[in-house]
Amino acid sequence: MTQRKPISSDRSISSHTAEDKEYLVSVKNHPKLYLMVRPNGTKSWVYRYNSPITKKSKRISLGVYPNVKLSRAYEIWHEYENLISKNIDPKDYREEKEQSILINTNNTFKHFAWEYFDNLAQVQKPNTLLRKKGRIGLLCHYIGDQPIKDITAPKMLEVLLDIQNNSLNNQEQPTDKAERCAGIASDIFVYAGARGFCDSNPADLIKSQLATARYGHRPAVTKPKELAKLLRDIETLDADMNTMNSLRLLAMLFVRNGDIRRMRWNDLDLIEGRWKLKPLKGQGKVNMVKDMVVPLPRQAVEILREQQRLNGHTEYVFYSPTEIPPNLKH
Repeated sequence: MTQRKPISSDRSISSHTAEDKEYLVSVKNHPKLYLMVRPNGTKSWVYRYNSPITKKSKRISLGVYPNVKLSRAYEIWHEYENLISKNIDPKDYREEKEQSILINTNNTFKHFAWEYFDNLAQVQKPNTLLRKKGRIGLLCHYIGDQPIKDITAPKMLEVLLDIQNNSLNNQEQPTDKAERCAGIASDIFVYAGARGFCDSNPADLIKSQLATARYGHRPAVTKPKELAKLLRDIETLDADMNTMNSLRLLAMLFVRNGDIRRMRWNDLDLIEGRWKLKPLKGQGKVNMVKDMVVPLPRQAVEILREQQRLNGHTEYVFYSPTEIPPNLKH
């Protein structure tokens, strides 16, 4: 058997490298404490002992190195040695402690819903978060105070059908609000389930029970005379300069409203008459345009010059304080 030098410092840990089989290295002056080195190079702390109750051999993982440093492993070892001296099994003690935390933690639907939302806030855009915040708020109105593990599929069906019945379009047909609420509820149950607070996903079970959203006919201006009237009507609007100029550019450039709103001065070349952008709907999608250049006619450049006098000091051409949700926190 290979003799391995016991670990005495963080530096000495680096001398123990991966081999074909996992192996244990003892820690100097700390009996029962070992470093396990696996073939993939992972190193983790292990406490091996005989239970003071059953006398059977047991082991507890204390965490992965270097997330758990040697000094922290010493502290845990000290705690477990103290428990054994009092005839308390460290593994049983830890499991009871974890169960107590599980029981006493706030385990309502709204607790996990807003915790999930706070995680989303790190990766998603403000306008997307604002929509999801509204859906979460609506769900919490119905089931926010209920323990998440007690929410059943029939209860979710009752909630989502009520949302569906209260969100009809002009043709008295269901919109997609209930379906989208079901989607975010499903994500919340998955989030809580991964943390041990529920065993099922009732929202996922009843998605097929909701009516398919119908939007009806969406008329468009297709005749030159109608378009001319629309353009004249735009000029009569009682609106601020941001709104007026964005509408004028939409009629000239044929881009999405979201792309106009995200137009940045750095993307514009007013001398050459070009706008280079990444279309909002193209990002992350297969077979979609990822980059494009929009030619700017003389009239568009004139509008942008006017807009520059208003917002030239900001990053965005159509910057407005009201575009940024003042508080996305719940």
